[in-house]
Amino acid sequence: MSLLAGELAQAASSGTITGDANAPPMIHGVNLGGWLVLERYISPYLFALTTCDIAERDPEYHAYPGQIDVDPAVTALGENVGENCPPIPGDYPMDQWTMVESFPSKDHAKIYLERHWNNFVTEDDIVRIKNAGVRHVRIPVGHWITGDVADGEMYVSGEWPYLLRAVGWCRRHGLSVWIDLHTAPGSQNGFDNSGRWNSAGATGTGWSSVPENVARTVSIVNGIASKAAADGMSDTVSGFCVLNEPFVDTDEDVYRAFVGEASAAVRRHLPDVTVVIGDLFDSKKFDASPAWKAQADAIAPVLLDSHYYHVFFELARGFSPRQHIAYVCEHNRRDTQGCCYDKAADGAVTPSVKRGGMGRIIGEWSASFDTLVSDKLDVVMDGIRENGVAPEFARVIPRARKKFLRNFVEAQMIVWEDEEPEGNGVSRGWFYWNFKMEGGAFAEWNFLRGIDEEWIPKPDPQRSAASRFGTCLNILAKTRDNMSIVHEFPPPVAGKEGANWQVRDSENEHAHVFSGAWARRRRSVGGTVRLCSDTLR
Repeated sequence: MSLLAGELAQAASSGTITGDANAPPMIHGVNLGGWLVLERYISPYLFALTTCDIAERDPEYHAYPGQIDVDPAVTALGENVGENCPPIPGDYPMDQWTMVESFPSKDHAKIYLERHWNNFVTEDDIVRIKNAGVRHVRIPVGHWITGDVADGEMYVSGEWPYLLRAVGWCRRHGLSVWIDLHTAPGSQNGFDNSGRWNSAGATGTGWSSVPENVARTVSIVNGIASKAAADGMSDTVSGFCVLNEPFVDTDEDVYRAFVGEASAAVRRHLPDVTVVIGDLFDSKKFDASPAWKAQADAIAPVLLDSHYYHVFFELARGFSPRQHIAYVCEHNRRDTQGCCYDKAADGAVTPSVKRGGMGRIIGEWSASFDTLVSDKLDVVMDGIRENGVAPEFARVIPRARKKFLRNFVEAQMIVWEDEEPEGNGVSRGWFYWNFKMEGGAFAEWNFLRGIDEEWIPKPDPQRSAASRFGTCLNILAKTRDNMSIVHEFPPPVAGKEGANWQVRDSENEHAHVFSGAWARRRRSVGGTVRLCSDTLR
């Protein structure tokens, strides 16, 4: 029996499959983000380098009190910080590239990063994830993980043994693993989490417009899949995301050809995995294009990966609690259901996943709703530099805010699972971002904390979110419009609503004010009047 068939059988016996037996099982997962691909809002202390860290001879590595990627015995009190080990001059590193660039040599950087690789994800984390009701983990990896580092590139490789160890822990504790290629040569989106931030702005053209980068990425996918198979991961790795978040301006023809070649490379070594492809931040085009539908059928089983975050939408950061829930119930549901279907000659429409075609997966989402990461991160890093402590490190979430977070999470779970009869049955589940965070400034991204504090409900592998929590409208009805829990950061700019590539609308791409009858409110912001109204159809 193949791994996928085994998962289907297991899910069917536990009641987690609905609809056609050929559909993938419902997935409840978390991301192990910030580990093998660095992200400084996840582990800010790692990026807060001192002069002792980067010493060419006899470096002494820092440990701030409470740092989560060092030995707990060391982190309790901290060491190598303060007057004798001041912060490095200039800016702290921004991404993987500038992290390595900060050290005297790549060898120095590798030694420093090995401590993070060794301590950030532990077997205890895997046990806590399993006990939280999760059955899948998605592990982002860099394109350099198997040693593909070109001359002049500021990356170091050495993560593979730690990935192999984590897969072993997941096997031991009954979790399935998805490998996610999170970066690519030239950067597929220009984000810091692509390995190298593009100061000129987000774009996928640095990847898709350079044939050598695309061909190299296919080779990298092949190498990762080959090594995973050779190292015995086939029994635990059930999904492979061939490229995370290619940006909206990525050449579509180039990307479609890449998807075909990369999928073939994966299946050459891991024949039973589900291939996962990024949606270019516009899932509807995958239904509208016959070429994409043909490609999806050729590489099935395949899932289209979408990532939804309210916090990256400037207008939404000022929404009331009920407006957030309404936006999930209408706009996010419409986006989730925007793909993928088969249309019969008589006009009948059926989700493609029911015949083994392409379905949906929400590979990233969180409970964060009012604090823009990039701006708050500046405050956090400045605070570490000035005071040796990350601001809001021990932040406590008030009870009223937790109550809203619980409703916000429940509503998203219902929509992401898209279970019939309320849903269309096109989506097969979700992965929360992220499994844990350092400190409290970004606590709403912390899955394990949410589980402990009960503002994230423990997933039940035998029951859908809708069967437990009711409809999305039920969640809206019980949500109080308590604006005292909303702390929009940064403060809104008068007259600016902000366009957001993660919240697209085919009718009006930059129109984020939606109309309807549920709750119409006016509120003064920065001297201007903003009209927001909730729509539920």
